[in-house]
Amino acid sequence: MKQKSIMLFCALLVLCLSLVTACDHDIGEIENQNFATAVGVDYRDGEFYVYIQMLGLSSVAKNEGGEKPPAEVYISETSGKTFIDAFFKAYFTAQERFLWAHVTAIVLSEAALEKGLENVFDGLTRYYEFRPTPWIFGTKSSVPDILSTPGFFNQNSLNTILHSPESTFEQSSTIRPIKLNQFAREFFEPGRTTYIPSLTINDTQWKTNKKSEPKLALNGAFFLKNRTYKGYFPYEKLKGLRWLTPETVRASLLSPNEKDPEFLTVLEDQMVKINPEKRDGQFRFTILYFANGIVSNRMKNNTIQVDAMKDFVKKGIVAEIRQLYQLGLEQEIDFLNLEHQLYRKYHSEWKKQKNHDALLREDSLKSIEAHITLEHSGSFKNRKITVKE
Repeated sequence: MKQKSIMLFCALLVLCLSLVTACDHDIGEIENQNFATAVGVDYRDGEFYVYIQMLGLSSVAKNEGGEKPPAEVYISETSGKTFIDAFFKAYFTAQERFLWAHVTAIVLSEAALEKGLENVFDGLTRYYEFRPTPWIFGTKSSVPDILSTPGFFNQNSLNTILHSPESTFEQSSTIRPIKLNQFAREFFEPGRTTYIPSLTINDTQWKTNKKSEPKLALNGAFFLKNRTYKGYFPYEKLKGLRWLTPETVRASLLSPNEKDPEFLTVLEDQMVKINPEKRDGQFRFTILYFANGIVSNRMKNNTIQVDAMKDFVKKGIVAEIRQLYQLGLEQEIDFLNLEHQLYRKYHSEWKKQKNHDALLREDSLKSIEAHITLEHSGSFKNRKITVKE
């Protein structure tokens, strides 16, 4: 009995010592590891350039006094003939172990998109530490400049569109942010035209102490289909895209038009259906759009009847979708994903199509129907309104 007690005591002592050692080891790792938060990729002069953004723990957590020190952002630049070759060269000067599990953003230059993404995809998805959920962006600007742009009030890059685009998208839905796993699903799916938002640096809108302060902004999107880069387009040409995006949360529309607006409508709870119909051996498509709208602001004192306001909103939405469709005809890009609808709903017919690009014709879009439930906000809802002739 005494021998068993001694053996049990020794076992417990060994267990306690191992736990203490493990704790000390974990604390040391957390303090010393390099926390990578974003990866950037460029391609020029026949080589891949890889940029790694790293934030110090002191710029993320507050100190005991409750104040944050100025944000510290480190950017590494390496190059190589392949993405992985350039990527591994970052270890040469890492000083401590890199931790990749906290990467929440990937930025690709336009040149990298033109080169092709298979090499980059293969490198990012093979290593187990990389999560499949970082946000992915493209840019025409300098990749290291994008990764170095800070947030407000000395906040680090984690508090910017680069790492948290969903919060601003919920307030004003323009270009849909997309994560790597969703983009990969769309990128490799047959008949699908996908896109990633474009980041730029706006250095004129914000000032601090009368000095310009650069801030990240979304300014358009890069489109890809069949694993091929199709081109970049600014947001001004892509406004119709928000009415076709299921992820759209809240979007505004000036009516009757942007040059001479009379009121602003905020549209929410939207739903879109694209239905293909076959007639005389050819497919034509009908778009059905549903949304709830709130009149949030009036620019003029003229009064407009509710039905007339609905018509203005409907016409505005239909016009933006048609403009996007016409742009697609000119650029030979299926912005509306008509082919993908055929691939999903009439797969056997899609397989018979020898030339899928032939689906984009002047008469491919049969009709666009917008159904709006319009409400008023503020004191305007109690005001008597009349028809504007």
